[in-house]
Amino acid sequence: MSHTLINLTLPIVIQEIENVLDEYPENPYQLAFSIHELRQKLIAHILSHVPNRYVVEEVQESSSHPKVYYSSPLKERLHLETVVHGSILHILRENADWLSHHIPHI
Repeated sequence: MSHTLINLTLPIVIQEIENVLDEYPENPYQLAFSIHELRQKLIAHILSHVPNRYVVEEVQESSSHPKVYYSSPLKERLHLETVVHGSILHILRENADWLSHHIPHI
């Protein structure tokens, strides 16, 4: 039997990024984070600033997607939302020069 390590925090972070970005204007926020490289930097920055949870699951040949779900407490979700907002601003500031060449009117 084979086992795999599953990050339970990653899907929650990705969903929260989507939720938060929906609150921001398309230009420059949504446009900037539609760029794969910047989206990956944002995800990595957030994951480095929040507690991560993992599980080890037995790999089943019939299933290609893990069936592990995790619901975080309200306090953790509020903290994550705050970190996402701060990380969006941080990544934009950190990459402002690069973005000015890739997105008009920044």
